[in-house]
Amino acid sequence: MNTPGAVVIRAEGALAAISRFRTLLKKQAPRSARMTRVCSKKVTPSGASRFEILQSRMEGIALSTIPPDIATCPACIKEMSDPDDRRYRYPFTNCTNCGPRFTIVSSLPYDRERTSMSAFKMCPACRREYANPSDRRFHAEPNACPKCGPRLSLFLPEGVPTPVLARNPIDTAAAALAKGKIVALRGLGGFQLAADATNEEAVQELRRRKGREEKPFAVMFSNMAAAKTAARITKADEAILLDPCAAILLCPSRADSPLAPSVSLKLPTVGVFLPYTPMHRLLLSRVERPLVMTSGNRTDEPIAIGNEEAFTRLGNIADLFLLHDREIIQRSDDSVVRRVGSSMYPIRRARGFVPAPVSLSRSFPDVVGLGADLKGTFCFIRENAAYLSQHLGDLELSPSREFYEETFQFFRKFLDAKPTAVCHDLHPAYFTTSFAATIEGSDHFFALQHHKAHIYSVMAETGFSGKAVGAAFDGTGYGEDGTIWGGEFFTIEGDEVTRAGHLSKFPLPGGDAAIREPWRTALSLLRETLGRTDAEKAARNLFPDIPDKSLLLLLDALDQNINIVPTSSAGRLFDAASAIAGVCTKAAFEGQAPMLFEAAASQKFAGRYPFSIVHENGLIAVDWKELVANLASDATTGKPLKAIARRFHDTLALAILEVISQLAEGIGARHAILSGGVFQNATLLDMVLSGLRQKRMIPLIHRQVPTNDGGISLGQAYFAALRVAGR
Repeated sequence: MNTPGAVVIRAEGALAAISRFRTLLKKQAPRSARMTRVCSKKVTPSGASRFEILQSRMEGIALSTIPPDIATCPACIKEMSDPDDRRYRYPFTNCTNCGPRFTIVSSLPYDRERTSMSAFKMCPACRREYANPSDRRFHAEPNACPKCGPRLSLFLPEGVPTPVLARNPIDTAAAALAKGKIVALRGLGGFQLAADATNEEAVQELRRRKGREEKPFAVMFSNMAAAKTAARITKADEAILLDPCAAILLCPSRADSPLAPSVSLKLPTVGVFLPYTPMHRLLLSRVERPLVMTSGNRTDEPIAIGNEEAFTRLGNIADLFLLHDREIIQRSDDSVVRRVGSSMYPIRRARGFVPAPVSLSRSFPDVVGLGADLKGTFCFIRENAAYLSQHLGDLELSPSREFYEETFQFFRKFLDAKPTAVCHDLHPAYFTTSFAATIEGSDHFFALQHHKAHIYSVMAETGFSGKAVGAAFDGTGYGEDGTIWGGEFFTIEGDEVTRAGHLSKFPLPGGDAAIREPWRTALSLLRETLGRTDAEKAARNLFPDIPDKSLLLLLDALDQNINIVPTSSAGRLFDAASAIAGVCTKAAFEGQAPMLFEAAASQKFAGRYPFSIVHENGLIAVDWKELVANLASDATTGKPLKAIARRFHDTLALAILEVISQLAEGIGARHAILSGGVFQNATLLDMVLSGLRQKRMIPLIHRQVPTNDGGISLGQAYFAALRVAGR
């Protein structure tokens, strides 16, 4: 029997049989099953003689979660490929081991009548499967077939959307894609925009229409063999790509890749994923080429989910609409991961992962963390489980804020959460800070510094409590001293996190303008290092595309401290290094400059730049002035870019290791916690992890939530939970 809180099983029989049942329950669970705990108690036998599933009851607290959406299983793939099977080429084939879950549910318990499948009455054949305990589709809530389930349709976006009479909509859509057209298809968690990934003209046109100038596209391949023609894929990568979560995996590109240059542009990686729904699988098999498969939205907007919404928002992007009539209730983008070691390292956590909880080391009162304004998520903690929302986007625009509020209310309802404490970011201007005031019924409100939340996030994931040193490196976060932090070191003792060091601060000019134009931060660092006169000379040489007037205006602003804020940001240091090296002076999207700079660090070893470890106001600090001076000298004298980039990465890794070592020795710690968006840089992360192991230290990194701001909410919730619990 299902309840909002758990699955309740009443088993009667001999004690040995009951014990064996409990063992097999865990060992033989379906591949998509996630058991957080199994509790039991003795009851009086009722004399039951057969197996049956009782009607769900609306009782108990909602500690069980709606299952995540699961990629099509091998058995369903076999059925839809068999001409003699009644589900042959049916684009909505699913069973208890696969198919839509979170994206179609409106409330708990998870039963068909509380999903968007309630609109489809099962035919007798599907009903028999659903009611048969020995059938693979026993109580598969999205169960359907061509007679009784969802159906596809095709439309043209010509003013009033016009239906296309097609015997097989997928074949027609595939033919359009082969001709270079852009197709909007209604996927699992929302619309996607598809284009031929081998057609340069089609990919460029998709970029133009979507307003996505240079950010890389993900590519869906029909199978592993096809993916290997475009990317270098290891056995460990294969395991990740074949996992039921079906995330996009960032892989190194092959030199002879058949993909159009505009798919990834200057980056040496490609986002690879395999078909995770029957519709995707059928489409890829018909078009016989890899497809760009990107979110169905304009840049920075939430993904579209409704047919009418898609016509309105995507009508000027898509040439053809491949639609279906099963409503999407929960928006959910594709998840993105990297591989670190042999395991996943999350970049964006959404479809396939959410709303599965992160298990905690102990039980806590109800609390909630509200996340940051970029890569927004929130996190509810209930007892010993932390429930993070899917990726909600950047919360600077009202559509994303509305998406955040709607999803927040849904999670609060389905979890039956009554948070006693709310934790938000320290930044007074964040949307999430003001949103905290709207949450009624809470007794405590905490404001937690951004980078401390990064550290607490890893502590929550790993259950660590003890002595450790932490490094939280990212772009920006409002500091406890009113400046912008971003390259921070902490000591951890028990559950207390204390700032112990940072990158030496420098003037950040223009706020967001510095993020869009890395040359601005570079000029500030050059001025701090060389003085105004020499910085001006160096900038004219290093940034020939920047007008002299712009250089002089910014130098004047720096001299007069106009629109300047001190920062210790590691992300902005990467921006500046990228600009000085001639890689990226103007960025089309957040993180582009560091990504391109990492891509350039292809040389094995090129030496290191000098730097100093100093003390500032009682804190340890990394003085970067010698690093910047030598970097600028190398760039000015025409040293190879790959050597410059490698030297920078090696130097920053060495600086991180040196500070961690000194702090660890001071408190007697053997563990090192790494978090923050800068550690998405696989080159830097690998160097630091290797260095820590050589020092016989134990690194702790993210494995379940993103290291970027998408994981902040878990850290906030965990901090609040510790405080409320008296720790």
